[in-house]
Amino acid sequence: MVKSILDPDILSEYLKGFNRTVAGHATRYAKKHGVFSFTSVTVYEIVYGFELKTASVQLTKAMAWLDQNEQIAPVNADYFAAATIRARARKQGIVLELPDCLIASVAVRLGRPLVTGKTEDFEAIKKTGVNLTIENWRHE
Repeated sequence: MVKSILDPDILSEYLKGFNRTVAGHATRYAKKHGVFSFTSVTVYEIVYGFELKTASVQLTKAMAWLDQNEQIAPVNADYFAAATIRARARKQGIVLELPDCLIASVAVRLGRPLVTGKTEDFEAIKKTGVNLTIENWRHE
């Protein structure tokens, strides 16, 4: 199990603790690497979700947990790559969201797999020619 970047959907499932398969992967990952890695875009999406639900207690707990792990901020090259991915996808008739493109760009720049359950969104990113490795922790 190599060091990876976690997408918001898997991180959210892990924090909720409902999916045993995700929890099992996360436990093995934590034993090997000590901390989880995710982008600041992921933090944005988690905060947005809790704010939308007015879940301030959950947000406080999540932020404390997130602060104990590795948050990676996109750099200028990631924004450029994300814009290129999004434009190429749009030319193919595929609509992608900026957060997914940024998260994928960071994973590619760092040479790390992206752990997600939203594989169809990231498979669409791969169709733009991006060399992105995808892992799905929802499956054994």
